[in-house]
Amino acid sequence: MKLLFEEITGKTQFYSIAESYWFPAIEECSIEAATANVWVSRQDHDTVLVKGKIDGRFQIVCDRCGELFAMNLQSEFVYLATTRREEISELTDLECNEEDSLILYLAEPIVEVDQILREQALLAIPLKNLCSEDCRGICAGCGHVLNKEPCCCKVDISNSPFAALKKLKNQ
Repeated sequence: MKLLFEEITGKTQFYSIAESYWFPAIEECSIEAATANVWVSRQDHDTVLVKGKIDGRFQIVCDRCGELFAMNLQSEFVYLATTRREEISELTDLECNEEDSLILYLAEPIVEVDQILREQALLAIPLKNLCSEDCRGICAGCGHVLNKEPCCCKVDISNSPFAALKKLKNQ
């Protein structure tokens, strides 16, 4: 969905997007449901305020055990979309304050809502996806999912440096 600056007024406009076409295509992930609510209003001739909220539920693979599980996604965002030119000082190291991180510099006066929603969804997905905090993962030896079944590997301690102590214990 694209919003033209000239169509945005000072009065807040509300858009509800119930389809999930904007949700990013992520490998090993399938979307169950996603909704987005977006509020836009004109701040001045060159600037538009864009607020939004994303709610969704999707299936994703656990990084530890490889099983699919459902994950909820919630994110809120605020941007000041502007067509003004970005002023960059000639310093080599710049510090970005909170206000700078809210500004979205646009080449033309069009707010691409789908792109913002896709970006916010990607930022809301954790880097490490776990089905539960106590997920035990997969056994490296036998390949069993340890949440479902016990390991069937036989531990060979004959080459262990503690094998001699086991012999002493048995005597």
